[in-house]
Amino acid sequence: MAYTDLFNEAIDDLSSTLGTISGLRVITDPRFIAPNCVFIDAPSFTAWNYNIVTMDFPVSIVSAGPGDLNALRQILSIAASLLAKNVAVKSGRPTQLDVGGVQLPAYDLTISLQAQTA
Repeated sequence: MAYTDLFNEAIDDLSSTLGTISGLRVITDPRFIAPNCVFIDAPSFTAWNYNIVTMDFPVSIVSAGPGDLNALRQILSIAASLLAKNVAVKSGRPTQLDVGGVQLPAYDLTISLQAQTA
């Protein structure tokens, strides 16, 4: 089933925009998280009216372990690529992501956007 509402189109638009970064795997389904990817999680939103919302997407940059300087540099390089795409990255913080019982180095970003219907 194709979802064409403003929320699902916003997820698709963000995924497509980030997917244009050379060599970057963009994941929207947590079942497919694997090292060296960007995972777009479920957004929070504020509705201005029935057809305009501001959405905040939690986005995780996931690197292969261990969480050493090489992983940090890779994560920061990807974060810089996201900023260069002119998406509204509001914040970022280091973390670890548990994938199948393995702790992977990651960065949690918040990306904001506005979605609206015609």
